Amino acid sequence: MVNVRTSSLEDISKISRVLALSWKSAYRGIVHDEYLDSLSDNHWIDFLNTGMSNKTVFSMVLEQEKNMIGAAILSAEKKEIHLISFYLIPEKIGHGFGHLFYDGMETELKRRGFTKCVLDVLQDNCRAIRFYETHGFLDTNERIIAKLGECEYTCKLYEKGLLA
Repeated sequence: MVNVRTSSLEDISKISRVLALSWKSAYRGIVHDEYLDSLSDNHWIDFLNTGMSNKTVFSMVLEQEKNMIGAAILSAEKKEIHLISFYLIPEKIGHGFGHLFYDGMETELKRRGFTKCVLDVLQDNCRAIRFYETHGFLDTNERIIAKLGECEYTCKLYEKGLLA
């Protein structure tokens, strides 16, 4: 059984671990190995503690039998949500869990009254791009540059209306 829920401050270390495992797997071959290898399980703890404490970000998680297998980091501005991160642990990718997680998360976002979701994705992350496009996200044709370590990477911006 899987469950999508809003996380709490007590979940932060688990969320950070999910993100670290996921980044090392998802971005291998896209982002330089030195940067990925430098990511510790605690890499996102300070960011999450600060953001969740001052309510500039919130997180949703996917659990399977009470084990966290996915995490999403979001920020809100009025009725628009920015999907900052959306990841599954590597061994759960390709088994439909991402779709269950996204659908559950979107249902909750609509329930909260959000009308639009935006995100950015590394332009070379073809698997993620296919996933988001499958879920109705459209390429805005805008690009931004993300700096990870000493390297810069181009990201594509996507958006989706969240109709009730």
